[in-house]
Amino acid sequence: MTDQTPLNQQDKEQLQFLLDCYGAYEHHWPEENRAWMLQLMEVSTEAQQLREHASELDNLLDLTPSEPDTNHLMDAILATSPVPINKEFSIWNFWPYESIWRPLSALTTAGAFGLMLGTSSPNWIYNQDNIELQEAYVAFSEVSFSSDFLEGEIN
Repeated sequence: MTDQTPLNQQDKEQLQFLLDCYGAYEHHWPEENRAWMLQLMEVSTEAQQLREHASELDNLLDLTPSEPDTNHLMDAILATSPVPINKEFSIWNFWPYESIWRPLSALTTAGAFGLMLGTSSPNWIYNQDNIELQEAYVAFSEVSFSSDFLEGEIN
């Protein structure tokens, strides 16, 4: 019941992609593509050949032993590291500097500069506030208010 007509290029590429990703076993295929792939297998010898190639690869992969534990691989990789690795958990494992003095001195310098600037600049800030108050006073003194303007506190 197989048809000798070849697959079109788009179907062939999609089938090859799915077989490369999920292999030849039907239970590994995505459910939304499983019926379409099975239909192609029934009607096309080219699709069957693609599945046979994927099946050969799956069989080879099934024959190779799997690696159950990767701790020794991680230890081997870390052993070749130029920086000694401490396996015990400590907050110092996450500290990027050699000692605490370099960042502490930078923080102290920034704090001292902030205190110096904060204590020496209130006159400048005060003068700026006075200028704004004077501008507001001039702006309100030029405006004439009608007799309906309430002065004083509202009871």
